[in-house]
Amino acid sequence: MPTSDEPDFYERDGLNVLTYDLRTEQDAAQGVLAGDVDFYRTLAMRTGGPVLDLGGGTGRVARPLAEAGFDVWCMDLSPGMLRQGRASVEGTVAAERIRFFQGDMRSFELEARAFGLAIAPFRAFQLLLDAADQRSCLAAVRSHLRPGGFIALHLFDPLLDRCTPEAGSVFEREEGEFPLGDGGRVRVTVLERHNDPLRQVFEERWRFRELTAGGQVVRQEEERLAMRWTYRYEMRHLLEICGFDVESEASDFFGSPPAYGREQVWVARRA
Repeated sequence: MPTSDEPDFYERDGLNVLTYDLRTEQDAAQGVLAGDVDFYRTLAMRTGGPVLDLGGGTGRVARPLAEAGFDVWCMDLSPGMLRQGRASVEGTVAAERIRFFQGDMRSFELEARAFGLAIAPFRAFQLLLDAADQRSCLAAVRSHLRPGGFIALHLFDPLLDRCTPEAGSVFEREEGEFPLGDGGRVRVTVLERHNDPLRQVFEERWRFRELTAGGQVVRQEEERLAMRWTYRYEMRHLLEICGFDVESEASDFFGSPPAYGREQVWVARRA
């Protein structure tokens, strides 16, 4: 896989971070995230808190969980995402129940070690690019769950025809335009993609263009997104060898049975 001079996704406090909540709104309404907040809230009501939100970023899921009365520890590597999250709850009741902090999901040691639930929403777990990092994350989570505590993971199920080297050789995808408060907008385009089937990793170069109301480009940024696709049987095996009993596996947040090329929604209990 080629190296890139662009910063990693969310590494800088730029247009990507600024438009994150706007971009996820459309997925939450009718896309891959439909029903996910209700799903995590129901699971939290069943398992009890506190809740550990891995890659929680702007607090998209943490906020409604806090509003429902749960204490939430929201961890992310990106200072910019965490800054957005803190600003979004400032002066609200949720601010009293959310703790935003910078951390690496591959290895962390928290003073709170009795979480009832840990979640990794919107494919955050797939930012771990090899099996060793995935196992390290699951081990760290397990050590922070109380006996019988749960973990919930959301991944995509890979479409194999999109994972070949050839599938990424000629590639460009428009992600849409998202409004800014001053009448401008941000246009998001995926410029290229490279697939590494041996490592099960793809790397994409994303471009973010800030446009005035008249369409003039006033700022442009590019960032690199790298993710690892994980097969269903592989994910089940990872959970089991890391000390979890799989309770459910679905292809969406409404309990639909596993299906090729859709989502992977896992719920597992600390064994």
